[in-house]
Amino acid sequence: MPPSPPDLPAELAVTLDWRGRAAVLSVAGEIDLATAPEFGEVVEQVLAGGPEKLVVDLREVTFFCSAGLQVLAAAHRRLAERALRVVSDSPVTSRPLKTTGLDTWIGIHPTIDEALQ
Repeated sequence: MPPSPPDLPAELAVTLDWRGRAAVLSVAGEIDLATAPEFGEVVEQVLAGGPEKLVVDLREVTFFCSAGLQVLAAAHRRLAERALRVVSDSPVTSRPLKTTGLDTWIGIHPTIDEALQ
């Protein structure tokens, strides 16, 4: 029996939309140990643009590990208080934020429009 092909990292799709001085970063796929560095690089590039607010839309994320939480925590430290907001309508992404207590610093919203207010 031939060996199976190696597992490839899950694809991570990221789009950026500027709404005034707010950056909206929409993420789809899995944020795991393989893709978290890519996610972190994208967040760093967005933060280099100097947004007043960063909204990270995680509604299309199907897996979210502690490495993804570390990326969000690092972004929170670089922004003004309450300037990082997460859009989540699933326990896949909201539960880790609540379990770790990050939701006390990072607002969780059901829609992008609410996160932008």
